[in-house]
Amino acid sequence: MRIRGGCGQAFGNIASRGAFVQIVYFISGFIASRAAVFGSYAPFGISIMAAAPFKNMLASVFGAAIGYCTISGTGNTIRYVTAMIALAAIRWTLNDIARIRKSKLFAPIITFMALIATGLAMMSVSGFSGRSMVLYMIEAVLGSSGAYFLSRTITISYGTKSLGMLSIPEISCLVLSLCIMILSFSSITIGSLSIGRILSVVAILFCARYGSISGGAIAGISAGIVMSLSSSEMSFLAGSYAFGGLMAGMFSTAGRLASAIAFILCNGIISMQTGDLTLVILGLYEVLAASLIFIILPKDTGRFLGAIFMEKDSDTRCEGLRRSVIMRLDFASKALSDVSSDVEDVAQKLAEVVSPDMSGVYKKAVSETCRRCGLKTYCWEREHGATIASFDCLDEVLRKNGEVTEDDFRQDFRKRCCKIHEMANAVNRNYDNYITYEAAQRRVDEVRAVVAGQFCGLGEILGEMAEEYESYEKFDTDAAHRISVMMKDEGYVPMDISCRIDRLGRMSVEIETADTERSVLKRSVLTREVSKLCGRRFENPAVTMVNGRCRIVFSERPVYDVDIATAQHICGNGRLCGDHFKYFCDGMGRMVAVISDGMGTGGRAAVDGSMASSIIAKLIKAGLGFDCALKVVNSALMVKSGDESLATLDVLSFDMFTGGIELMKAGAPMTFIRKGGKVFSIESPSLPVGILPNVEFSYSTEALLPGDIVVMLSDGAVATGEDWIANIIRNWNKSSQELANLITDEATARRSDGHDDDITVLTMIVQSANGDEDE
Repeated sequence: MRIRGGCGQAFGNIASRGAFVQIVYFISGFIASRAAVFGSYAPFGISIMAAAPFKNMLASVFGAAIGYCTISGTGNTIRYVTAMIALAAIRWTLNDIARIRKSKLFAPIITFMALIATGLAMMSVSGFSGRSMVLYMIEAVLGSSGAYFLSRTITISYGTKSLGMLSIPEISCLVLSLCIMILSFSSITIGSLSIGRILSVVAILFCARYGSISGGAIAGISAGIVMSLSSSEMSFLAGSYAFGGLMAGMFSTAGRLASAIAFILCNGIISMQTGDLTLVILGLYEVLAASLIFIILPKDTGRFLGAIFMEKDSDTRCEGLRRSVIMRLDFASKALSDVSSDVEDVAQKLAEVVSPDMSGVYKKAVSETCRRCGLKTYCWEREHGATIASFDCLDEVLRKNGEVTEDDFRQDFRKRCCKIHEMANAVNRNYDNYITYEAAQRRVDEVRAVVAGQFCGLGEILGEMAEEYESYEKFDTDAAHRISVMMKDEGYVPMDISCRIDRLGRMSVEIETADTERSVLKRSVLTREVSKLCGRRFENPAVTMVNGRCRIVFSERPVYDVDIATAQHICGNGRLCGDHFKYFCDGMGRMVAVISDGMGTGGRAAVDGSMASSIIAKLIKAGLGFDCALKVVNSALMVKSGDESLATLDVLSFDMFTGGIELMKAGAPMTFIRKGGKVFSIESPSLPVGILPNVEFSYSTEALLPGDIVVMLSDGAVATGEDWIANIIRNWNKSSQELANLITDEATARRSDGHDDDITVLTMIVQSANGDEDE
């Protein structure tokens, strides 16, 4: 588990990150201000100033001001600086009105107002003309459009969406914003070749390569429109780039060379319509240069674009299959639950019909003793009532002593019966059989309850699987195919790969390989490659080995991290501890911790505690829900042996994306939480596992933030009280391991009653996740 640095390092990282962001906005302002349309109009410096967050506006102002001073004449420079001052005044005035500031139209409107106002002011000085009015109006429209695209791009960059979850409009905003930045390089030439147009073609080819037809079309149209605005002579680029991007996307599956040739041919065909041979040759050279760059760059360059342009919600066949699987799992779940209830109902009705009782004991004894007796008619016909009464009085004697003697029968029956000794022996023999049958029947009932519970548990497992599949929005088959190719290249044998995206946009990747030892897995390499192929940042995987198969589960890098640690004291400083603990990431963005306390101390308790914690950890890692896993553990402890086995379970689940924590207890002691500086304990009444067929967790939930602390304990730690634990946690500001050690040592030292017990302490401190990671 990663252990983060101190507060000083954290503040240093924040400061350096803030400075980096300011530099980015400064450079963006400088580049955008140099993007000229119609030769001498440059509205996009104003656009980036309007789109930038208020705290970064000043950096973009300085960058744009320097850019305008280097591109335009004195008149235009004064005009754009004036527009920047006007826009800054508007933003400063309206910044406190959140409803206006957060509107998507705020940046476009103030950009339009600043540009059109300064344009009208310029005409009032230089003289009004219809052509100038139209050009200023077009410039204002272009500037406001650029402000909208840039503000949407900035919003996307600050959001939590991964590249793979971007919609087509969001992708278009990203591409258009990039094209605006590239436009500033169109005036920079090497010889007669434009750097900006070469970069545009390279971008189109990469988008076509990894985004197929949609990627090539979006990039081609966006770049073509923006580049055609640079000069009236370049208006043909709108058609040539769009057509070239479309055809390059169609031939993307044939490789880079095929895409480049398709673009060159399409661009040449459209360029011929200009009638200017010089422009045609110039454009051909630029496209050839861009194609050469595209071909010689490393094969991994631009791979992240595959995640941006991947198909979204278009595979109806996969969706139909998903719905079919969900329906069948749900139906099977309900059917198995019905089987469980049917088994119980039938067993109950059969017990009512065929269940033996004490009257059966007497009937068998009478049948064995009286069937050949000459007095049978006298006893069972003439004196029937008295005979029955004599046997009825034996019930209490049998239950109390376990047997009867001749003297326990009524006096009148003893005088009448000539085989009183044989009758007493027959009653005792049949009563022993009855007791044996009852004991066996109780064991059968226990086993039947366990089996019926297994049917019910299996039904719940299938039901949870149906709910899990229901929660996934879609499956990314393209990413799964790319990962499969990568796994083979790395020397693994992938059996199955699933890339699932839930409704929150989070992807989880599950890989099953054959004959892969846990120790030879290159976790850091796999994490890096899977992140690159999916266009997302993943945590190191959770790995589970079952029957020669290796299950590898990746989850996206979360918002929160934890510093988790444990400490333990063994009763009498022995070798075997009745407390067992485990903590792990379940591959779904949750940190799970388990403490199990077996009954008593020593070897027997160690077996029960270890068995409970190991089984539930394996089942949770395998994807089962907590309730289903609890029922399986309970059944395993009940059928483990004929002797009584029980163990407590204390389970913690921390969602590292939301900060939500869930505490599940089965006979476990209290858990301490420090939240927002306040310390409190959570104790929920519940039964341990292994006692009754039906057992349930007692649930509690909380929401935590960085700096909050959770302390889980076994009962040995709170044997001398709990107030002292709360006092330690309240002002704690050191590491989680030091906290666990201190509580364990203090709990051991406080045992002054002459008794000792196993003590286990698990501590967890919530932290903010960052990009630094110790592999």
